[in-house]
Parts: sequence; C-alpha cells; structure tokens
Amino acid sequence: MRIKITTALLVLVLAIPASGSFEELEMGIQAMAMGGTGVVLAGLEGNMWNPASVASMEKASVTISGKMPYSNFDFATAGIDGGAPLTENWNLAGSARWFGGELYNEQVIAATIAGRLSRDFSFGLQPVLARVDIKDGVSSYGSSMAFSVNAGFRVTMYDRWAFAAAVKNPLESRIGNSEEYMHRQMDAGISYEPADGLVTAFALSRDFRGTRVRVGGALPLGPISVYAGAMSGPAVFTGGFSAVVEGVKASYSVQTHPEMNLSHAIGVTYAF
Repeated sequence: MRIKITTALLVLVLAIPASGSFEELEMGIQAMAMGGTGVVLAGLEGNMWNPASVASMEKASVTISGKMPYSNFDFATAGIDGGAPLTENWNLAGSARWFGGELYNEQVIAATIAGRLSRDFSFGLQPVLARVDIKDGVSSYGSSMAFSVNAGFRVTMYDRWAFAAAVKNPLESRIGNSEEYMHRQMDAGISYEPADGLVTAFALSRDFRGTRVRVGGALPLGPISVYAGAMSGPAVFTGGFSAVVEGVKASYSVQTHPEMNLSHAIGVTYAF
C-alpha cells in the first residue's frame, strides 16, 4: 500500500507545473491556524510569510515544526527557523525546509535580514536557495537548484493596527531544464490588536491559482492562546492553539478540506 501511495505522489508531483513548486513551505503554526494570515504577523512566526516580520524579534529564538497535509505522511514537511537581534534595529534569521520522500523531495534554505527603517516601518529581504530531486526508485531522474529572493514590509499604525505586504520570487527565477518559473506569490493584509495577543487579521494572496481570501483571529486565555480562521480556494476552515510553559511555546493547528482528510501541524519554540 505504501508503494502505491508513494507512486501516486510521484505521478501527482510530476503533473504539477514547476511554478507550483515550493509554494506551501511557509510553516508558522499560528499563521496556519489563523487562516494563513502570516503576512501581517510579527516575530519569527511569520518569517517565511513576510521577511519583515523578523524585525520585531526582541530576543533570540528557535522553532522546530512539521506539518502533515491530509493526514498523509508522504506529504509531510519538516522545518526549522532561528533568529536573533544583530543591532538595536536589525535582526537576522535563518530557515530550512524539507518536503517529500525517497522518490521526490524539495529542500529550501533561506536567510532573512530585517530591520526597522523607522519606528513604525519595517523592511525585510530574504535570499532563498531551493533544490528539487526526482528519482524512479533505482536511479535519479535528476536534480535542480535555483536562487530567488523574497521581500516584504510591515507598517504599524496607531499602535494597534498593522498593514503588511510581501512578494515571493519577484525576479522570476526559473528551475530545471524546462526553465519553468519557481513559485511566485504576492500577499497583503491588515491586522488589528486591541489588546496584547487579541488579534484579528485579514489578507489577500495571489499566485498561479488566482486570488485567495484569508481571515483569522487569536484569543489569549492566560498561558494559552486559541486561534481560528478560514480561507478560500478551496473554502477551508482552520484552528489551533498554543501554550507557553517556562519559556517553551508548543503550538498546534488543524485545517479542513472539502474532499480530503484533515491537515495537522505542530511546532515548538524556545526563546533564549
């Protein structure tokens, strides 16, 4: 059965245009639980959604996370993110992602430099190195690597409002002998935080699949925060929670699908 599932996965991946590669490796459990509104979130949580989010980090931290789309291990993605302040206004972060198995896998390594250009305006730049490798079970069909850049900004307004936007692969990098475009995506959103940890977020995301609407919210309940959200294309609902114990934050998110099984994601963050 596992061989059949893996073979089906390979056929599916080969059928997807290269422009769809590396498109859902952002992680960030809170962002996923809040309907994928990571473009407006602050801190290491939104690193792969919007590089500018790293500018708001106040101390060094590291996150280890993983997600299992449709409750299927063959689609699992593992990730690690870490970051620390460089100066009073500039922070540095690094990220790594691994998706797939023996027959097909994708790896991504990214470095992020982000800083406050003013008290309310943050900007981030994120060079990304991506690699894809395809095999037939005995030999390798081949592998390709490509370099791209992501960029974004975040503006705080009236202390409680934030507007943010990010673009992935604006230089239109290509990968493989077919020179298909790597994934290109634009996100923009706004959030409102009337009290610490109480967040409402709205975002629009556009890529080769069209424009998608994303909404989400966070409700703090002492050491526990509860998240909920929804997104279009297809219409799905998200939810989750996080708990902080002695400086360690454990997070979980779940996402529905109109036809497939539930998708799960977990993460652990430690702030030094």
